[in-house]
Amino acid sequence: MRRVLKEHDTVNLDVDELYVVSPSLEPIASIVGQPPQVTDQGLRAALQLGRPYTETVGRRALVVTSPIMVRGKAAGALRVSAPLRALNAPGPLLVAILGYTVFSGGLVALFGFVLFRRRLLQPIATLRQGTARIASGDFGHQVQLDAARELQELSADLNQMSASLAQQLSRLETASQAVARTERLAVVGRLAAGIAHEVGNPLAAVSGYAELLEQGLGDPALEADLVGRMREELSRIDRIIHGLLRYARPGAGEAGAVRIQDALEGAAEILRMRPEGRTVSVDISTRPSTLTAWVSADALRQVLLNVLLNAAQAASQTIRLRAWRMDDGWVVVRCEDDGTGFSDVALEHALEPFFTTKDIGQGTGMGLAISVQLIEAAGGQLFVGNLEAGGGMVRLLLPGEEDLG
Repeated sequence: MRRVLKEHDTVNLDVDELYVVSPSLEPIASIVGQPPQVTDQGLRAALQLGRPYTETVGRRALVVTSPIMVRGKAAGALRVSAPLRALNAPGPLLVAILGYTVFSGGLVALFGFVLFRRRLLQPIATLRQGTARIASGDFGHQVQLDAARELQELSADLNQMSASLAQQLSRLETASQAVARTERLAVVGRLAAGIAHEVGNPLAAVSGYAELLEQGLGDPALEADLVGRMREELSRIDRIIHGLLRYARPGAGEAGAVRIQDALEGAAEILRMRPEGRTVSVDISTRPSTLTAWVSADALRQVLLNVLLNAAQAASQTIRLRAWRMDDGWVVVRCEDDGTGFSDVALEHALEPFFTTKDIGQGTGMGLAISVQLIEAAGGQLFVGNLEAGGGMVRLLLPGEEDLG
């Protein structure tokens, strides 16, 4: 209200009084005149009854007193007193009264709009902004309002909800960190148990052979045999350690365009020279034969050999290698065997280091674990599963490349 009257302070208004008073007759804003010490009839009508009051002082002046209503109660009164000559109108007194009533009503309407904007529109906009911040994830944000009681209560509820969300988020983050720590400890535990198991067995054998040699057997041939066995067990420990190092630092190698047909045939040829591959046949099919992926040739060869060795040990007679390109450009390589497939436990842990279903000394359990690391380092993925008709399946997803002719 002060701002509105201040805007009229520079205007040459021909008025004797223009001010706003509180219910206790204290001036709120004033341009001309001072409120009376005692409530007169006009102020009583405006402040107590909430009705405008118009009176004339003889034929010299027109006095209009109008209430300023806030939430149904008079929060103040506006008084305008102007000489009748200010109208410069030859009409009757009724026209003058009507003119000044319209004038005072306009001022009251302007005051009402200012109050409406301050007490309702601006608080609602503040609430909307605060709600948007909370919805975007700024949990804990608090909204401060200078508004009507109902809006302040709504703001308090919103602030309480925001604080509650912040607390819940904090609890979730703490729980998530605890779960992550537990999972990491579980992985470390399984890895340590695997190392202890895989390294412990050959170490126990080496220790036993050493004790026999210490006894002085007196048989050079037997002693030479024991030394050879010790070398084999130590070589096994060396393979386990190097496999673990490759798992920790896989390195995909330098990627390039690799023709899948050549990679599959090369891995199958190596398998045929191993004891595991002499009792199974490998059926290779690529669509098209020029199918190409963008991957390290050495990494892909190692992965394919690991997959084929596992499949050969599980297969009954046949291993099928299938490769094709998907609509989105990725290259799929799928190895299928006609064995019994993966057990439920194997499906859950097959890609973990040191997990193996082979007999002691027959495998380190690092083949598929290292293969996963190599494929992921090349930007691909590796999956294991079972076929509906029976048998196990390993599927590689590789970045595609323009087919080589």
